[in-house]
Amino acid sequence: MSNSRPAAPSSGILARIGGWGSDIVLLASFLAFTTALVEILISIIVLIVGRVMASQGPLVMSAKEAHERLSSDLATMGLSFTVAVVLGAIFFGIGVLRRRLLARFVESGFETFVSKRYLLAREGGALVSFISVVSVLGVSVGVMALVVVISVMNGFDRSLVAKMMGVFSHIEVASAYGGLDVTIPKRDYEKIIEFALDTPGVTGAAPLIQRQTLFQTDAGVGESKVGGLLRGVDLDREEQVSSLMQNVLPGGNPRPGKREIVLGSELARRLGVMVGERVYVLGRVVTTANGASPRITPLRVVGVFRSGLYDVDSGVAYSNMETVQSLFVMQDAANAIHIKTDDPDNVDLIAYELAGKLPNAFSLRTWAQLNPEFFKALWIEKVAMFIILMLIVIVAAFNIIGTLVMTVIQKTREIGILKSMGATNGAILRIFLSHGFYIGTIGTALGVSWGIWICRFVERDIDKIFRLPPGVYGLDRLPVIVEPHVVGFISACAMGICILASIIPSYRASRFNPVEALRHE
Repeated sequence: MSNSRPAAPSSGILARIGGWGSDIVLLASFLAFTTALVEILISIIVLIVGRVMASQGPLVMSAKEAHERLSSDLATMGLSFTVAVVLGAIFFGIGVLRRRLLARFVESGFETFVSKRYLLAREGGALVSFISVVSVLGVSVGVMALVVVISVMNGFDRSLVAKMMGVFSHIEVASAYGGLDVTIPKRDYEKIIEFALDTPGVTGAAPLIQRQTLFQTDAGVGESKVGGLLRGVDLDREEQVSSLMQNVLPGGNPRPGKREIVLGSELARRLGVMVGERVYVLGRVVTTANGASPRITPLRVVGVFRSGLYDVDSGVAYSNMETVQSLFVMQDAANAIHIKTDDPDNVDLIAYELAGKLPNAFSLRTWAQLNPEFFKALWIEKVAMFIILMLIVIVAAFNIIGTLVMTVIQKTREIGILKSMGATNGAILRIFLSHGFYIGTIGTALGVSWGIWICRFVERDIDKIFRLPPGVYGLDRLPVIVEPHVVGFISACAMGICILASIIPSYRASRFNPVEALRHE
């Protein structure tokens, strides 16, 4: 009579917890090891490509600088190699220890145990294992590309939005009838500014004049003209609302006085004028003894600004309010009030509260409503890139289908044996679903870790390889913003695709007749 006793329920729970815990530790060590390998690859690229770009760039480094940079790059690569060796030893050590420890216990679950054996099959399953590795790499590359590209696009979007809000403000109040062509008397816009500053979340408000006009370098009738937008600003309040005055290039005066003007950098280039020269501005058409004619006023250029937005730099100029009011015969009026808030993402709530204080004759628009097509284009571009790059994950999902189909064909007799021993259709379904789940988990985890590491490299060290032309993008390096909820959404999509891809082969395997399966040769 056997003296063996049934295992206590707690031992099974402990074994399952031990199996899950060891899986997590093994996966974490594997991610750290592969990330260190990616760091070595990045170091090699920086070492080779960076030196080539530096030798061919407009500014060739001195011998001392080149030697110091080479020593720094070699030290970084040596440190990365050392870290990779240590992490690799830890990973393989954990793998060996895990196999020895779990050999004494029940695995973390029947379906999980069988699925792992099929996934990592060695005997007679080399091709299946190879395709599984290809599937994991496909998911990893797709997720990595998505994380990097979406993070860079987020950085560009935030940078462009920050530049636009620095020029156009967060909220703009104007007349509800006639838009910017209708003037607002000083007593009215001062009340609106007072209402705005009393609203929680508002950090600044200032009156604004915006008029379309023509600029020319001479007063002659036949002189070539350049169209643009002339803004009249309150010099004392404008700095609290926009960054226009802070963008004036060195050597210029950001506070133009009477009959003075500050031009956008591209507008000044098109006109061919420099600081200290004059530019003629066409004002309001007035009636004289000789008939109707525009008021043409010479203004001295005292500064040039560069906002980083081509449309602004090529078509906007600003002066003080008194000069613009005189030019367009507006007395002491303005035609808009622009407002800055402490949180641009919360601007809708602030605008809603502010709208309740405004008279019915006025309306307001937020920064998103001022340029709706631009922000819509950014959103469509981001969605399109997400869909295009997600195709990489979908291709990897087809590999998962192929892997499972081959596994099912190869393991038909084993499936029949499992069913004859009492395995249910649900158990067989879960075995092969776990197969797709493991591929998705490992691939997604690798992709996220690699993607975040590459984003770190782009943010800190990409300038060792190349710089963006500031005159084109307004930025000299790639901006990167990694948003956790975006990474989570990408991971969930990748995992969902991998699990969906494994449903049909898993269902077909679960429907096998055990008798027919055992007859399979």
